[in-house]
Amino acid sequence: MSWIFLLLAGIEEVIATIAMKYVDGTKRKWPIAIMVIGFIFSFYCLSRAMLELSAGIAYAVWTGIGTVGITIVSIIWFKEKLNKFQALSLAFIIIGVAGLRLTA
Repeated sequence: MSWIFLLLAGIEEVIATIAMKYVDGTKRKWPIAIMVIGFIFSFYCLSRAMLELSAGIAYAVWTGIGTVGITIVSIIWFKEKLNKFQALSLAFIIIGVAGLRLTA
């Protein structure tokens, strides 16, 4: 169950980060609300995952999911570019997260 909470925490971090991109000072209320609720839910799920997993592994996987997730969304949704070195670096993050999952 802790890995499910960790996956939810990572996904919610991506959603909250996307909302952050749409915040325009205090003019737009919905992105702010989504961002705040998203980060609260993300931290809640992360704290639940840490009840069974070590803090180091949980935090590394959470940030890995967030990093890879927001990069994929940025490429697809915001049409951002990814060079070969960045793709290789993301592949190392994915390998690291998978390795942590297999050994935890």
